[in-house]
Amino acid sequence: MNRIAIDSHRSLFYALFAIFELLLLVSVVALWCIDPRRMSGLDDAAGITFWFSFFGLSVVCWLLRRAAPRMARVGLITLVGSFIAGSLLPAVP
Repeated sequence: MNRIAIDSHRSLFYALFAIFELLLLVSVVALWCIDPRRMSGLDDAAGITFWFSFFGLSVVCWLLRRAAPRMARVGLITLVGSFIAGSLLPAVP
């Protein structure tokens, strides 16, 4: 039997890590590609998705720090990089 399938809580954390990582990267790319001068709901949805996935990924990385330390480090590097990339966006009134 596959060891990952036996440890169901660990495989759940791996799946949550992948989902939150994907959502975080997609929301950062969407925020970079959306024209901020247009008033659309897409930028609001991308911002909400960014913060939801940011907090979710930080919790999952904190829980995985002992079970899978390399994966947790990759997640934390992604969190820092996405926060820096998001803060480099210009604020348009």
